[in-house]
Amino acid sequence: MPIITQKWHPRRPKANLTSFNINYLRVGNPFMPLWWGMAMPGAGHIMLGKKFKGFLLFVFEFLVNTQAHLNLSIFYTCTGQFELAKTCLDSRWFFIYIGVYIFNAWDAYRLTTDINQFSMLAVREKTPLLAFNISILEINYLQRLNPWVPVFWSVVTPGLGHLIVRNVVSGVYMIVWFIISIYQSRILEGVYFCVLGEFEQASAVMNIQWTMYLPSVYCFAACDSYYHAVEINELFKMEQARYLKKNYFGAKNKHYFINQLENA
Repeated sequence: MPIITQKWHPRRPKANLTSFNINYLRVGNPFMPLWWGMAMPGAGHIMLGKKFKGFLLFVFEFLVNTQAHLNLSIFYTCTGQFELAKTCLDSRWFFIYIGVYIFNAWDAYRLTTDINQFSMLAVREKTPLLAFNISILEINYLQRLNPWVPVFWSVVTPGLGHLIVRNVVSGVYMIVWFIISIYQSRILEGVYFCVLGEFEQASAVMNIQWTMYLPSVYCFAACDSYYHAVEINELFKMEQARYLKKNYFGAKNKHYFINQLENA
């Protein structure tokens, strides 16, 4: 009878490296995804690697927040125009928004605590790490990187930093929403009129509802790409250490290194 062999899969893999993305388990402060979930629904989930749920919540934020005119109402409230804030807010969309918003923040915190446990177990089990992946369309790999490089490019254009750390899926997604936000907000026209000194015209042309998305998009893109770079550096060091220990730190080499250290 033929022997049936079954491919071994680690119980809790530490990382998954594909041609277009790097996803991994990491130990993190649960208040970080909680904060970003409150600043921009979906951002906390994207930071944790729960991209599908994060992308859906991102769409929900742009769709429902825009329909409720929530950002505009917040702007009027902060500037003391309380009657305008109350008038512009669509309560039907707002009450749909608030329940999902609270769930989004709570779920980001809960998922972080779960992932922290799985990450520590994966490190103890020393599951294998893939260092290189090549396909017909893309090349992906683990490599040390200065974390401030993706931060710089994220400040230039949100999403570019994610492309630097070879997280293509999140990078393209962030670029798409950045283009939509920058176009709808008409902030570039506002900057142009401000340079000319025509501040009233700048204020009239800008769309405040969409402009208020931009700080969250910029800051999250920079923060997320920075932490991705840091974690990928840690994965690179972990994979390198395991490879060297497995192939070059056997019993013979161990005694050699000990002798070298003793004679030094």
